[in-house]
Amino acid sequence: MKQLFTCVALCFFASSIGQETKVISEETIISIKKDIWIPFMEAYANLDSEKLKSIHSADIVRIYMDQNTVENGQSYMENFGGFLDSMKQRDGRLGIAFAILSTAIDENEELAYQTGYYRFSSKRKDDAELIVRGYGLFSVGIKKIDGVWKLWLDSDKRINIDAAEFNNQDIIYELND
Repeated sequence: MKQLFTCVALCFFASSIGQETKVISEETIISIKKDIWIPFMEAYANLDSEKLKSIHSADIVRIYMDQNTVENGQSYMENFGGFLDSMKQRDGRLGIAFAILSTAIDENEELAYQTGYYRFSSKRKDDAELIVRGYGLFSVGIKKIDGVWKLWLDSDKRINIDAAEFNNQDIIYELND
């Protein structure tokens, strides 16, 4: 078993030698931000389940890494949208921000994969303002559908980082209050 692992590791390393790092255009990064991350944050801030649904593809695959479960398609979107709707009914507020750690893209710039951190905040009935409730690590698959970026894969898990670690990243997306 150890020999197999060594062989696989060496083959992976050897296959990556000489490969150039792809430069992703500023236009593509801005387009993904505009199509995915800004509407995602706005959907949370406005508790808008329809906007949240609109940034996902119909064949979305959602992986809850902490729970070892997978959901997909319409049932996932209804559950996720229901979460925002229930917060609205309870007069709650939500906030989410993203720190992008990496982006990979195909040669046609129509399929992308991003990893990063998210910061989740909420305001409950007795809170004066939004309070950071925690951080997570996410991985998403994004594809262009009719010229618009959509999430087709979304996975995350809670992690223990602090505000400094989140804020120390080069690319941070958050709504300005």
